[in-house]
Amino acid sequence: MGDVFSADVSRIRQWQNLMRDITDITDSAVRDFEAEARSCLDWVGRDDSMAEDLRPRDQKERKDTTETGTSLMQAIAGISTALRVNGNVIQGAQSNASEAINDESSKSGKR
Repeated sequence: MGDVFSADVSRIRQWQNLMRDITDITDSAVRDFEAEARSCLDWVGRDDSMAEDLRPRDQKERKDTTETGTSLMQAIAGISTALRVNGNVIQGAQSNASEAINDESSKSGKR
């Protein structure tokens, strides 16, 4: 006898929703970081030697932090999408199998 495969679509949907929520939280964190970072742009100074030295590094760190957060958010969103697609495929397969069983039962007069 072959191996039996079973999947709980409701659990897949729960994980999908969790990943979507984490995506939203991550997106908010990135936007909050950007807003807060903008509010303190002048911390390095404006036109002195310290500003000239630190501003490029500060800008790079802000940009890198935003890009990292955005990449993380996109990766988590991809997991959520994959879970949605996987859930749809499994749910479709389960529905098709149930319909086929019902069809065969109807043909043979057994229900």
